[in-house]
Amino acid sequence: MKKILMATAALAALTTAAFATDLPNKKKAPAAAPAVAAASSSSADSLSISYGQDLGNNFGAKVDDAYGVAYTHKIDAFSIGAAISTSQDTSNTIKQNVEGQVGYSVPVGAGVSVTGKVGIGERFTSTNYPYYALYGAADYKVNDDITLNALSYRYRSAIDSAANGYQSHQVGTGVTYNLSKTYAVSAKVTRSFDKDYNATGDAATVALNIKF
Repeated sequence: MKKILMATAALAALTTAAFATDLPNKKKAPAAAPAVAAASSSSADSLSISYGQDLGNNFGAKVDDAYGVAYTHKIDAFSIGAAISTSQDTSNTIKQNVEGQVGYSVPVGAGVSVTGKVGIGERFTSTNYPYYALYGAADYKVNDDITLNALSYRYRSAIDSAANGYQSHQVGTGVTYNLSKTYAVSAKVTRSFDKDYNATGDAATVALNIKF
């Protein structure tokens, strides 16, 4: 009888110890679900190198050669950048624009996106003076390789347009073809107007665009 009682006591002790050992596991709160990572903004840089010819009205004789370099840093829908353009006519007269730019682009559906941009810069000719610029564009993405730059608009004006006589409108259209994820080529034609919307000349431009 004594052996039975001792065995029963030992069994009870072992059972109690096992339960006590397992108790923290039974009371342990379930592990929290991993936190969802906050959405991060995406950024990209691009460099555009262009060459064009400014022509007379109705794509007449060449007036000058035009060269340009533009850098853009894009953060989601916003962009900041800088552009330098230089033209040289047949008498070797050089005119140059140096401009800082801020823009915003938004998709509107069906492959169409619109962009607005403002710029402030300096015009270098026989006299130098500051100017501002307004830009608008509508693009249509045909597929991963081809984008129609359906419509572009640019307005430039000297800060003191009366003193410097620098005020113009420009409209254009073009196309961009992606050679790869890094390189693309584009071509466009434009027509410029004076402040009273009288045509002052046409232009044709090609560019190499590099993303990095």
